[in-house]
Formats: sequence, C-alpha cells, structure tokens
Amino acid sequence: MKKLRVLLVDDQKLLTDSLKRVLSSEQDIETVGIAAGGEEATEEVQRHPYDVVLMDIHMPNMNGIEATRIIHQRSPMLKIIMLTTFGYDEWVKAAMENGAVGYLLKDISSNDLLAAIRGACTGMRIVSPRVMNGISFSPSGERTTSSVPSWFRQLSDHERDILLLVMKGYSNEEIAARIHLSTQTIKNYLSLVYEKLGVHNRFQAMRLAIEHKLDSLWIVNL
Repeated sequence: MKKLRVLLVDDQKLLTDSLKRVLSSEQDIETVGIAAGGEEATEEVQRHPYDVVLMDIHMPNMNGIEATRIIHQRSPMLKIIMLTTFGYDEWVKAAMENGAVGYLLKDISSNDLLAAIRGACTGMRIVSPRVMNGISFSPSGERTTSSVPSWFRQLSDHERDILLLVMKGYSNEEIAARIHLSTQTIKNYLSLVYEKLGVHNRFQAMRLAIEHKLDSLWIVNL
C-alpha cells in the first residue's frame, strides 16, 4: 500500500497541529508537513515530495489561490485541495481554474477529510456539498430543476459521454484513454460542450452536470 505524504498550508497553528495529529494516526499517511503561508508552501513542495496539499485561502504574504497556481504550474501531478472557511463562488472557481482538485470547508469531519485526501489521489475531484449548493450560474440565482434540460438533447453521444466523465472528475487524458480518442479530440469536444451548455470552463460544466443529475439523465435517455 502506497504511503501518502500530505502538506498542510494554513497560518492557524492550532488547526494545523490538530490536523497533523489526526492525519499522522492513519497507517497510509507517512508524512505530514506544515507551511504557515502560500509562499512557504511553494518552497516546501520544491524541497520535499508530497502527494496532497491541503490549502487555506486567506494567509499572509501569498494567498492560497496564488500558491495553488504556482504549485500546479511547477508540479501538475500534485493534488491540491482547498480547505477553507467560506465557499464564495469566485473563490471556488478561481481555485479550481488554477489547479485545485477539490474545495472543502473547515467544518468537514475528519473521516470525510481523510476520504477526500484518498479520493484525490485516485483522480477524483472533491467539492463540499454545501459549496456546490451555494453556487449559481445565472444572474437571478435561480436553481434549475432535475427535468431534462434543453442542452442535453443538443449533445451528441460522444459529448454526453465526455461530460459525464468530466462530472465524475476524470482528466482529459483519462477520458481519452477510456473512450479511445486523442487528448486533443477530447479538448475539441469539450469546447463544443461548453458552447452548448452556455458555460466558460470545466468547473461550470461539472457544476451544471451535477445540478441536473446528468448520470440519471443518461440512464433515462439511453
């Protein structure tokens, strides 16, 4: 069993000390490092190898979103999960667009946090349900219903397959391998999907797919 190395990035020492005790007690976690800010985190991941980074947003010198951007550029395989107090739309979108694979709130249970860390290492994208429920993509803030949306019927079979895999957190490379297409072809399909859904990026498409229960729609419309 692979032992995981986790870096905690937060300027609240009481929180990081507590989390370190929880994580260090797990048999599959061998290293728990601590960085007190974003700048320190970018230096720490250069000095030592990690599998997962738990990143706060509001920190002195460099915020967590900027640190996530830098770390993701340097180490794109490193899994970064935001662990913060608030789930504002713009923060969630900025974090995911800059390389984070998850966005969790600090009221999460230790068991759920451990599951999120392990899930991220298997390629899953993790967002707290309360964060997902609080995000809207229409100016009026109106929620869509679970009925079949008009854009669903505009998607081709390949586009539906790809959107479903995006919803489940698969990367472009993983999707390409699963449906036997090139990564560039997947990117081209996603551009068409975004246009049909009226969204601008992967996170918005994922959010819309989850909101409409795309996996259920797919079963109903086979």
